[in-house]
Amino acid sequence: MKKLVFVFCLLLALGIAAHYNKESLMVWLSPENETAPEPAAPEATESEAQPVSTPAEEPLPAEPVVAEVSEEVKVLQAAAEGGDAVAQCNLGWCLESGEGIASDAAAAAEMYRKSAEQGNAAACFNLARCYVNGFGVEPDVAQFISWCRKGAESGNADAMYTLGMCYKQGLGVEASAQEAEAWLRKAADLSHEKAAAELN
Repeated sequence: MKKLVFVFCLLLALGIAAHYNKESLMVWLSPENETAPEPAAPEATESEAQPVSTPAEEPLPAEPVVAEVSEEVKVLQAAAEGGDAVAQCNLGWCLESGEGIASDAAAAAEMYRKSAEQGNAAACFNLARCYVNGFGVEPDVAQFISWCRKGAESGNADAMYTLGMCYKQGLGVEASAQEAEAWLRKAADLSHEKAAAELN
């Protein structure tokens, strides 16, 4: 568990753990607190604080809001269903961000997986991010490192940089200055600014 927390801290600092709350993590890491924090209850607004009178007739329940799927996403869906790895990766991003379709973490991770299994480097890194953030999948450091390495070996500069930093700090892997420098240099050669800064 400690290694998972340290990986979260590193990736939070790198700007990769986008779905993780830094303040909650710091509370969790506090020596006085041995358990993960409970989410705070929302504060009552003035209207919620006042008693509300109940109308004589119960209103009909509102129909659920169904997000419209954009035409672009429909094209991606068709290509993704046909096995196109790039379309699967892009559809995963749409499902993650809610761009053109309702956000769905589990579906996003599944799209990234389908694409990554075909060798798409960006999808490998995106799936690694899912594993470190617990986005649509259970957090898993071993899966994070595995998919990050596949992304790095397939040419994704962000994956190279992240893997290099993991080797530098010994997070999820055994620390190795040689491996760290090798991956950071590969990322820097692909114009990754953070990797170049780490080497200077």
